[in-house]
Amino acid sequence: EECRRRFGLPLDKKIIGYVGQLKTMGMGKGIDLLIEAMVVLRKSHPDALLVIVGGTIEDIEYYKNIAKHRGVDDIVIFMGRKDHSEISYFLKACDVLTMPFPNIPHYANYMSPLKMFEYMASGKPIVLTDLPTVREVLNSGNSVLVRPDDSREFARGIETLLKDDVLSKRLGSQALNDVKNYTWNKRADKIVNFIT
Repeated sequence: EECRRRFGLPLDKKIIGYVGQLKTMGMGKGIDLLIEAMVVLRKSHPDALLVIVGGTIEDIEYYKNIAKHRGVDDIVIFMGRKDHSEISYFLKACDVLTMPFPNIPHYANYMSPLKMFEYMASGKPIVLTDLPTVREVLNSGNSVLVRPDDSREFARGIETLLKDDVLSKRLGSQALNDVKNYTWNKRADKIVNFIT
C-alpha cells in the first residue's frame, strides 16, 4: 500500500507492471502485445490495470495511440521515466510483472535484460515470453512462461497468477531465491574461476 501511494496508484486494482524501454534499436519490446492482452483481461478481470514505467516521449505517444484505438486507454497507464532509485518501490506496488519480448533474433538469442534480475529480486511473480535467452535464468518453477507473440496466451498467463495467490507467492519466492545466484559478485566469481 505504501508503494502504491508513493506513485498515486489505486489500492483496489490488480496492477500488472512493466519497467524499461519500450523499444530497443527501433525494435518493439512487446508493449503492443501487452495492450492486446489487456483487451482480453478487461472481460475477465475488470479490476486489472497495466502500468508501464519507462520509454521515450515519442514511444509513449505511439503506444498510447494503440491503447486508445483498442479501447483500453483507461486501463493502460504510462508513467514515463522514473529515477532508478524508485524502481524497486514500483515493482513492489505491482501484483504481476511482465516481459513480453517478441520472438525475433535479438531478443531470442542475444539479450540479457537487467530488468529480469530486478523483477526476480522484487519477489513478485513474473509472466514472460518463452525465449532461449530467458530460459537460461527463468523456468516454470520460478515464473510463468508463455508462447511468444500471442496476446491471448499472455493474458492467460497473467490470469493464472491473478487467480492463484498461492502460485503467485510460490513463484515470486522461488525467483527471489534463484536471483541470489546472479549477483555481480557471483558473476565475477564465475569469471575468475573460469580464467583460473
